[in-house]
Amino acid sequence: MSKAEWVKKCSQIWKQLKQHKSSWVFMQPVEAEKLGLHDYHTIIKRPMDLGTIKANLDSGVISTPEQFKEDVLLTFQNAMTYNPENHDVHLMAKTLRELFLQKWEPQEAMIQEKWRVQQDGGGGQSFSTGKRPAEADIANENTPMSYEEKRELSANMNKLPGKKVGQAITAIHEKFPKVVMQNGEDPDEIEIDINVLDTPTLRWLERMVQETFAKKKKRQA
Repeated sequence: MSKAEWVKKCSQIWKQLKQHKSSWVFMQPVEAEKLGLHDYHTIIKRPMDLGTIKANLDSGVISTPEQFKEDVLLTFQNAMTYNPENHDVHLMAKTLRELFLQKWEPQEAMIQEKWRVQQDGGGGQSFSTGKRPAEADIANENTPMSYEEKRELSANMNKLPGKKVGQAITAIHEKFPKVVMQNGEDPDEIEIDINVLDTPTLRWLERMVQETFAKKKKRQA
């Protein structure tokens, strides 16, 4: 059976970590007794390493992108917690942690969406949008967007925080390289021709926007 798309994406990021010259330090469980680290398991409550993460990802023990992210970060956090700041292992862990976040954050929304689509067989989560109850659920990702929906999505995209915009642009550029363009009058501004995007991508953007707004509203409550 082929791997789920979100698992493939996580595996790609894992491989990028493995390629780093310092990754060997974190590929196997810490052999505390052999290394004479008698207080290791007292300080580190849940040991983790990259080799175990890959095995768990391939076997299905890791069943969500969030689990993958948490275990990778835990691997490096354990090393930074146990070793002082000037220790080589602490510095290696810090470098690899930054590398992971650099690779993970631009793709996180897309990976989460691939996992979500797998869970519900192609549908997405529902978020209240203030519509009548019969219209409250987000349309199936294969339902084409109307002109009004596209206009609303475009307006809402401009309200997203910078981090979310970056994630959206990265995901769109990966699928439609020619759609993302610089504004001729303002090189720092990115333009996206929303009419060129296919229906699944538009519906994915719609869910991301509504999820972001829902979280913001919840924090403000």
